[in-house]
Amino acid sequence: MKKVTFFLAALLIGSMMFTGCKKDNPTPTPEPTPTPTPTTKTVVYKVAKEFGNKVLSDCFKLNVTYTNAQGESVTETGVTLPWEKSFEVTSPFKAKMEGEIVYNESELPDEVVFGKRYGIGYYNNSSLVIDMVGAFSVDDKEGFLELLQHNPDRLKFTEEKNF
Repeated sequence: MKKVTFFLAALLIGSMMFTGCKKDNPTPTPEPTPTPTPTTKTVVYKVAKEFGNKVLSDCFKLNVTYTNAQGESVTETGVTLPWEKSFEVTSPFKAKMEGEIVYNESELPDEVVFGKRYGIGYYNNSSLVIDMVGAFSVDDKEGFLELLQHNPDRLKFTEEKNF
């Protein structure tokens, strides 16, 4: 009887050892990465008509393509300067503006104020401003046309910012 009891006790203890062990999981379950909270920002696109003490000649107009609040490209042509668009967006947002200052040769004055356009993008707490300004020059009509003949992209610009 002692042998049977001992055998049953050994069998019970042995079965408890096998069923009581849990297999270790060597790879922990990763924590989900929290999604950043979207924030509302203001995007401002601007093309100036003046820089310093010089004002771009009135014969120049703007053809521009920009990304609107819905992320779509919008094109405006023959726009009078200065030009500005602003709207609220939810970040992350990719703001893009590209365009060209255009003119009608027959409307060029004898003294032309023009410049190389370039972008300045800057941020403050709630907005991104893409401001197209430039280093303006003064030239006579013939000098201006000759310069553009050798530098056809001089009046084109592009700027892109993510925020």
